[in-house]
Formats: sequence, structure tokens, C-alpha cells
Amino acid sequence: MTRIPRRSVIAGVLAAALAAGMARAQDRRPRGQQPAERIVDPRAIQFEIGPAGNPWRIFLGLPAVPPPAAGYSAILALDGNASFPALWHLREETAAHDPVMLVGIGYPVETRNDTTRRWFDLTSPGKAPVPAQPGLRGPGERPTGGQDAFLALIADDLLPRLRRDHLVDLSALTLFGHSLGGLFVLHTLFTRPGLFARYAAADPSTWWNAGEPLREAAAFRGGVLAAGGRLDPARPLLVANSGDRRPPILDALADLPGLDLIHRPHPGETHGSLIRPAAAEALALHLGRLTP
Repeated sequence: MTRIPRRSVIAGVLAAALAAGMARAQDRRPRGQQPAERIVDPRAIQFEIGPAGNPWRIFLGLPAVPPPAAGYSAILALDGNASFPALWHLREETAAHDPVMLVGIGYPVETRNDTTRRWFDLTSPGKAPVPAQPGLRGPGERPTGGQDAFLALIADDLLPRLRRDHLVDLSALTLFGHSLGGLFVLHTLFTRPGLFARYAAADPSTWWNAGEPLREAAAFRGGVLAAGGRLDPARPLLVANSGDRRPPILDALADLPGLDLIHRPHPGETHGSLIRPAAAEALALHLGRLTP
């Protein structure tokens, strides 16, 4: 039996301890700055869309089965660098043989997010940049206001490309977002309700611009009631939340005919840890497995 020198053993232990310490230090970085998981699989592909100098990175998860005659259904997930891996694992575990394409809309970075661009893309021009302050609930010095331009990119550029290149059924789409992504999901529902068949918002940032989403919800309700009294065709909206606080958007939209409101509270989750269970519920909603 070969005897390993004691010096080598000590060196190995020290190296392992150093690696563990570095991993712990990495885990303490802000969530958006942590490395994103990369899915390595022939069915996981990427492409970029938008201006050459400032594109979006699109993560596609192709199903293992051929498309139906109408095309694949698809879940579009905001914050794609982080949300796409979560949805990939969930689909492979629970819906591996369903013709569901995954579409993560993210950025050409190797971290979980590009925080500056995210603040711009997912918000209205409700808050001007201000000097960063400890505990500031807002964008700090980051610009905001790209919400409608981002939605136009999705509707006018991304969706037609998906239909052309991968035979996606544009009548069978779900939009999923968390936090500011949830804010964007609500804005999309309120302004272009027919663009997606289903909507899923996790911990939506309804505090934005002094409760702007609640004002949008009131206008949306008023418009639906004035135009016949019912959202037609009907649309489901899943709202998931962490902690014990009831999302105020639920009361703003309660009992609106044609809006199938589904609430899923997660009192044991934090804002950050909500992403995976909310993604699982969004997938279940998409597959018709989630009911009020």
C-alpha cells in the first residue's frame, strides 16, 4: 500500500478549506452577481436578439418530443439567466414528454443577472435615478423606463422569430416573472392582455412608483367593465408570494369577470427562495395542472 506523505495530506486539507472558504465568500455576493447555472444539453441553445452592441440573450429549452401541428406551447421567463435553469430542471423532472418549449429572456453575462439593464427593462419611467443610499428601495443611480420598449421587442421581434424558427404556437404562451419581473407581467396583462394565454407573477413589485401597478389594475378593471363587463377571452393570473403579507394586487383584481385569479402563498419562503416553487407553479399553470 502506498503511503501518502503527511505534508501532502495537510496540503490537501488546506486546499479544501481554502476552496470551501472561497465558495462561502462567493455565496455572500448579491444574488444577481452570483454565477448563473449553465445548462449543457443539445436541446438547450442560445441566441442573441436586439442591437449588436446591447443585445438580449435568449435561452431556449427545446422539448424532447416533436411539435404538435399547431406548434409548441411555450413559457417565456424574464430574468432568464436565473429562471431558465430552474424551469429546465422542473420540466425535465415533471413534464419531460410534454411539447413545452422554455424561453428565458436574459442578458449576455455569466452572472444571474445584469442588474442595471434589468432595472431599465422591467420598469416604467416612474422613478428618476437618485444617488444610491443604504436601504434604498429603488433603482439607485440606475436608469428606469424601458418597460414598453422591452415589451415591444418581445411582441414584435422575439415571438415572430420563435414562430418562424421553432414552430411555436403563439396562442399558447405563458409569461412568468419574479419581483420586478412580476411587475412586468402585471403591466403586460393590463396593457396587452391578449398577447399571452396565461400570466404568472411571483412577489410582484407592486410598490413601484408609489403603487403604480395598483393604479394600472384599477384602470384595467374599469376598461374591462366598460367594454362589456368581462375579460374576453378569459385569462388566468397566478400570483405567488413569499412570507405572510397578502399581495395588494389580489384585492385590486378580485371578482373581475374573465380573470381567473389564482393565489399561492409561500409563508416559509423568502423573496429570493420563492423563485423555484413559483416557477414550478407557473409550469403547472401552463400545463393545466393548477386550479384556483
